[in-house]
Amino acid sequence: MRTLGKSAAVLLMLGLTGCKVGWFIDTIAPDAIRDGKRYFQELRLRQVDQVLQSFDPSADKDRLRGDIDSVAALVPQQEPLSVETLGATAECKGSGVCTKLITLEYKYPDRWILFQVTVSNQSGHYAITDLSVKQESLPIESIRRFALRGAGWLRYSILLTALLSVGLAFYALVLCVETPIQKRKWLWIIVTILGIGKLGIEWSSGELWYKIFYVSILPAGWGYEPDSPFMYASIPAGAILFLLMRSRLQRSAPLALPISDAPMTTAAGQAESDSSQ
Repeated sequence: MRTLGKSAAVLLMLGLTGCKVGWFIDTIAPDAIRDGKRYFQELRLRQVDQVLQSFDPSADKDRLRGDIDSVAALVPQQEPLSVETLGATAECKGSGVCTKLITLEYKYPDRWILFQVTVSNQSGHYAITDLSVKQESLPIESIRRFALRGAGWLRYSILLTALLSVGLAFYALVLCVETPIQKRKWLWIIVTILGIGKLGIEWSSGELWYKIFYVSILPAGWGYEPDSPFMYASIPAGAILFLLMRSRLQRSAPLALPISDAPMTTAAGQAESDSSQ
């Protein structure tokens, strides 16, 4: 229970104080973040052909070349001072097609570069479907922060729902790790963090949006669009399913045989006993 309490406290602190959680995203989605950084590096070095090869095969590469040249022109060729992960979201449809959106912010001496890339496995493997670059004079979090003062009941409702969804998912995740499950425990660990559907809000405008037939890797999240930050919450269906099935999963686990307190009789001991009689 101490572990669960610490996890809940960390989640609340992250949600209420607005702490930077790029390190956390880098930990849970290292492949996606690594690929996003590689795409930016190729833009910075003007390696347009390599970027084109990473696009979906069905895309019009001739038309894209001009667009990528325009995007790359916004990226300074010098080495950035630092890079921060602002967001990484994943959505999966019932057909098995998943889409990932990675948002990175690069710091330069006189500007900040907001880089977003979208990848999808619609063609059978993950490939770029869209990318964008935007220059800013200040860090994105200073311009489009998640301000709580005067946010209104609608934004607070989404925030509270998101915290509850993530809290329940992490509670189920920790409980699943500690629960003895005989078969496919790794699958149940993944299931506990899945969310169904999406209810989101554009934080600046207060505009609501929803998606019904979507499976989210996490039951809540936030990120930055070019014009506004956003937050969403999903139904923590995986966590709810595990909590309902936990007793049955425990009963299916093999029971350990009790250890007898009686002294063991060895063959040598038995022979010695027989000779003394």
